[in-house]
Amino acid sequence: MFGTPAPTSNKIKQINWRLLTNQHNLLYMLAAGLVMPPKGFGNNYYQDTLACFPGWIPLFADSIPNAAIEDSISERPHLIPCIATMDLTTLRGSVMALGPDGALKEVVFPDGLDGSEQMLLVQAPLPISWISSIGFRTREEKSNCEADASDFGNVPLSDFKSEINARDFTAGTDMSWPPNGLVFRNIELGLEMPFAVGGMMAMTLHLANLGELGMRTCRLAFDGELDVAQSIQDPLLACLGSWMQSGHPPETADISSILFWGVVNKVAMNRFSDAPDKPLDVVLGHLELEGARLDEPKKQALVKLANDLRTIASFSDSTITEIFERHPKTFSRVMTLFFLRDKCSDLLAFKNPLLTEADYIAAAILFAAREGWLGLPLLLRNITGLQASISHRMAAMAHRIAHTDLDMGPPPLRPIPLRELFLPGQKGWSNAQKEAALVLARECKWSCVQTRVSLGKGDYRLVVDGGGVHILLAGEAKAVATEVDREQFFAALAQTPISDKQDRKVRDLLKV
Repeated sequence: MFGTPAPTSNKIKQINWRLLTNQHNLLYMLAAGLVMPPKGFGNNYYQDTLACFPGWIPLFADSIPNAAIEDSISERPHLIPCIATMDLTTLRGSVMALGPDGALKEVVFPDGLDGSEQMLLVQAPLPISWISSIGFRTREEKSNCEADASDFGNVPLSDFKSEINARDFTAGTDMSWPPNGLVFRNIELGLEMPFAVGGMMAMTLHLANLGELGMRTCRLAFDGELDVAQSIQDPLLACLGSWMQSGHPPETADISSILFWGVVNKVAMNRFSDAPDKPLDVVLGHLELEGARLDEPKKQALVKLANDLRTIASFSDSTITEIFERHPKTFSRVMTLFFLRDKCSDLLAFKNPLLTEADYIAAAILFAAREGWLGLPLLLRNITGLQASISHRMAAMAHRIAHTDLDMGPPPLRPIPLRELFLPGQKGWSNAQKEAALVLARECKWSCVQTRVSLGKGDYRLVVDGGGVHILLAGEAKAVATEVDREQFFAALAQTPISDKQDRKVRDLLKV
């Protein structure tokens, strides 16, 4: 990690570092959460400035070459040029800089800049949350891009400031494009694990209301705190922190953990292979390979599970509950869920009384490896602060596992799950927590709301008539308070999906 940067000389003007692309590539990167090289797009990439420098992100200093604009919309007639202005405030490390002499040199950002740079090459990826604005040539092109974004369920275009500035597209430089004779090393950082990690962080946040294990796993997914990992008793979930750091299966003696994280890796890697297999086939193939290495009792149990999974994938005459009864361990139930449901949203909606908190959380991790952050709909991304915190951590992980010297700076604070926000202090709930709990319980129509009537000393009469039950007392009641039973509240919170509107209202009441 770098220390506090020295102040940049006042003689160097403030530079707007700009990425030139087209609207289709822009929308894909917004969905993916990363500014990334063409390799990250799969078959969804259209020629733009990223193609000229494999593994690097070209960022122009204010003015953009006219030829680069034409190049970025040359592949299809419907393409629209877009300029994404990047905020590199927290970036530290080595970058390549193109000077006025047309030569590339390696400099340490930002202190190594002298203000004459025409372009930077920064190792990909970068967080999409660093985009401070998106520029278009005309209002019509901006509207067309917004219409394109509405066709997809995972593009958060409305979260970003957009503007119309024709001059940015017409007052470009005459710099040749692509530049000739530049010497630099081609690099490609793996994005498979960062994409999976993004999905895992989001899913553990959505399941953090289940209970104490859910809260701790969520903290571990976002920040990998060692003390949190040590507090998780489930050996399978306790490995999440080390996997988040390295992107590799953890070293452990627990067979279920070895099998589970091996499956997670295989499923995550398969999404980016040149010819991806069906995820279910990937799982079965891995189980067969690993089963051959086990001793006989464990091998037979794994063979039985694999056979049941094949039956589920085709047609099973057993009910879901019967299948779970045959496979009481978390690993087996997670594999079963993976074969029963396709999407992360399907898993969140699935309920079965036999499933434990650990079963749901482990399943969420595996489902996220299959879909990744890119596959999650906006409905699962709309928690305040989620996009920025995940985008930053995905980019940081990519650079960490590739051992580059780029430092993204401190990550944004993770979104705090509601259950954690309602943890009582030494004196119980604060007034704000009490009010927020009451509002949420009323909106969700939970049965945890109760009324406390405090009465003074005296004799009371109980009257029952057609209007109900009445307590008659002399004088006035000392206090009538509507309150929430905390234990029942947490039980209801674990079982009820909370809408975005309700989530935001609670956070506003708690001022977080």
